[in-house]
Amino acid sequence: MKKHSIAIKIFLLLVLSAAVAIVYGVRGLHDARVHREAACYHANLEKLNSLEPSTATVNTELEEIQRDQDVIDQLDGTDDETVIQRRSRMIDGVRLKLTKVNKDRAEGQRRTEQIQAELSSCLEEVK
Repeated sequence: MKKHSIAIKIFLLLVLSAAVAIVYGVRGLHDARVHREAACYHANLEKLNSLEPSTATVNTELEEIQRDQDVIDQLDGTDDETVIQRRSRMIDGVRLKLTKVNKDRAEGQRRTEQIQAELSSCLEEVK
């Protein structure tokens, strides 16, 4: 009977050791996965944050366009050739600024979509 008792204790000790090893192994894999996910988010968050200055630039340009538009509106309705020429130059300037703003917005959108795709791809690799 003592041999069976010792064998049972050894068996239970081995089962317990195996269970502990499995738990620590699973936890280690989980921790590694969480770490890789955090790295994906961090890298892509930095990229998204780098877009902030271009968004601020677009907003500044839009404010300038609005100020120019206000001046253009004030210059409307005059017969003075100098004022008409100034207004025409300002309208051309506004068109150029609008073209640039639209280009900058499109580029920002493209970069945002690219970063989101990279994040998705990175997270898929982690899984």
